[in-house]
This record gives sequence, structure tokens and C-alpha cells, in this order.
Amino acid sequence: MQHPNASEEMLKTGTKPGLPEKRKVPPVFARRLMDYEDALHQCLDAVSRPMPAETVSLTESIGRILREDVGSRMAVPPFAKSTMDGYAVKAVDVHGATETKPVGLTVVDYVHAGGISEKTLKTGEAIKIMTGAAVPEGADAVIKIEQTVPRDGHTIEVLDGVGENNYIISKGQDILPGNVVATAGETMDPMVMGVVASCGVPEVPVSAKPEVGIISTGSELVPPGHPLGAGQIYDINGYMLFGLTSGAGCNVELIGAVQDKSDALLALLSANMNKNILLLSGGVSVGDYDIVHETLQRAGVEEIFWRVRVKPGKPLFFGRKGNTLIFGLPGNPVSAATNFFVFVRPVIDKLLGKKAWGLETGYCQLGNSRIIRPGRRKFLKGKIVHDHMAPCVWIIQEQRSGVFSPMTGADVLIEVQEDVNSLKKGERVKVHYLP
Repeated sequence: MQHPNASEEMLKTGTKPGLPEKRKVPPVFARRLMDYEDALHQCLDAVSRPMPAETVSLTESIGRILREDVGSRMAVPPFAKSTMDGYAVKAVDVHGATETKPVGLTVVDYVHAGGISEKTLKTGEAIKIMTGAAVPEGADAVIKIEQTVPRDGHTIEVLDGVGENNYIISKGQDILPGNVVATAGETMDPMVMGVVASCGVPEVPVSAKPEVGIISTGSELVPPGHPLGAGQIYDINGYMLFGLTSGAGCNVELIGAVQDKSDALLALLSANMNKNILLLSGGVSVGDYDIVHETLQRAGVEEIFWRVRVKPGKPLFFGRKGNTLIFGLPGNPVSAATNFFVFVRPVIDKLLGKKAWGLETGYCQLGNSRIIRPGRRKFLKGKIVHDHMAPCVWIIQEQRSGVFSPMTGADVLIEVQEDVNSLKKGERVKVHYLP
């Protein structure tokens, strides 16, 4: 893309600010594009081990990835408990009770949640009990209060018979001692947190969060909140990638935008090689102002691959320096987002020690048709539609990588093989579910 402020002389000579001479464009078009699966494998192979583990409290563990199985040392519940307000009884005492032929019982005690009864229930007796309270010794059923009628302060009439264990959760019915309640690689969501808490576990080992830095390249980029000059646009990618990376479980620093000057980018790279991952967007192709590839070479970054046989997102760069993994994503925001979902997200998941890496996938029936240009693996934006029949996926009409707003309506990326030249309504396609 021609720089909006380039002088006429610069356009003639090919020089630009920050470079001592015209940059020599490498013969990348002679290179074979790397296949999608090969590129993904190389990204994952670059992660030799997950992040170190750290122990955090349950309240700090939400959204974190467990590093060890969590087992229960106790029975849950730790005692037989009532699931209803009513009366603890012997089932045999109330067998055959009806509204016309009630059974009378003597109330000998009362037990609330958090308390216990010191009495052992005898034949002909009942103990009033609240939801969650421990079932007294000798009782084997609870009759709900609506099926009883009080006669005086010490007796009730039972209007319906019940069987053993009626409205009772037995000791250990939920979890037995030694049961694994959460496994390594699992995400600590609210339900997992609840079951771990039910076992009395106050803290858990989780993966430390990867440290990620985000740099947007382009002299045309302006942060939101600042006025736009001629030829300028707001930085979409920096903020989009910040959100995606934060949502994937990382600590993220939005380093900001840098002009199309190799020296300026080199300084930012040098100052941030302590990160686990650096995400650069823009300037990664082969135009006059695409300075990322050259600058990464100047920074001593080992190139693992550059340019992948996918659409959108062909100019993707991946490399490393020391313990830092570096992705150079395209400037077009849809391309950058797609590269993140299919390449960066799996790397983050592996770093975190997750069970599965990358977006969840599945298969869905197409709701519309589309002509496809073969040659590269495609990832098309799609929307899941639910009607009276099975859910189907519709290909969103706008698929250009520079038009970003349709991404907000996408539920999935539809994966299309390289040799496909058309998609037909009703056929089954592979989808990647967006978070």
C-alpha cells in the first residue's frame, strides 16, 4: 500500500523515512506457500513445555487452567441430608397413610440446617427438619410439610405414605472420597469451582498466564480518541487482538502502534523480548512499506515460516528469539483475526496446558451456496441459524479481509479445502466455533 504521506521523490527512488536505502524485497513469490497443517504443526512444535504452575485461591482461579487433578478427601455430602422442609420419619410408620386414613406421629425434636439432632428416632416418632439439615439417626425418609397436618404442639398427622430415602441425599451420593472432581487441563469455570469448593479445597494449582505484547505497525494508525488526519485510520487490530488474547487467558500489554520505520519497530522489539508471545500486525507482506519481515531479521528473530497457503491471512510470519514466540499478522483485520483463531490461539492453549488446543470444531449443514476460488485453505465467516429443523450455517455475504464489521455477526469459521470450487446448500461442512 502506498504510504499516504510519501513524497514524490520517495516514490521515484523507493526510499522512505527510517531506512538508509531502498529495501530489497526478497524473492518471496518464488517460495512455495506452507500448507495449513504444516504451519499449525510448526507453531505447536515451538511450544516445548507449558507455562509454570502457580497455586491460587479458588476465587482467583476462575478462567484459569488446572495443572493437576483435584480429588476429594471427603464424602459429599458428608452426611445424609434432607432436600425438603418437613419431618424425618421411619418409612414403615407412614406406609399406607392417606388423607382419609392419616397416620399420627409424635414430634420429638427439631433440626435446622447446620445443626444435628441428638435423638435417635423411634417407631411412632417424627423430627421436624429443614432443607439441608442432617437426617437424624433412625430416620430413613422425609415427608414434606405439605403432606402433614399439625394437631397440637407435639403431634402431626401424615396424609401420604413415602418410601425409604424419600427427599434424602445419602452421605457420599454426590462425591465419594478419592473421586477426581476436576482434571488437569480443565478450565476453572463457575461449575468446576463449585464442585471443588464442595470438597473443601481452598486453592488449586493453575498455569501462570502467558505474557503477551501487541504491536500494530503502520504510519496511518491512530489510537481511538484522537482526531484523524488525512489518510489516517483508527487502530482496529491492536484492540481486537488485546481482547482476543485477554479472553484466551493471557496477561496482555497493548504496546501500541509504530510508524513504518524499521528502526522504531526494532527498538520496540528489543524492549519486549521478555514476553512469551509478541503479536505484530501489519507490514508483514511485500509492499514498499511492509517493514516487519526485514526488521524481524535485524532483531535476530529465527524465521520458522513466512506466508501460508490460507485465505484470509496468507502473509503470516512465525518465528522465535530465545523464549519469545513472534507472530507477524496481516494488517487487514479479518486476516489478523483469522490468523489468531487458527494459529495463535492453539499456541496459547498449549502454553496454558489445556486438554485441547484451538477453537472447538464440528460439522454443520450449509444454508446457502457460494462459488469458491480454489488454491488455498479458506476460512469463511459463517452464522449459525436455528429454525424448526436442525441448525444450519449460512456463509456471510461479505468475506473481504479489509471489511471488519461482519465479524461481529459471525459465529463460526467455515473451513474449506484447497481444491473446492463451490459450496452447495445442504452439504455438510467443517466449522470452527468462535468464542
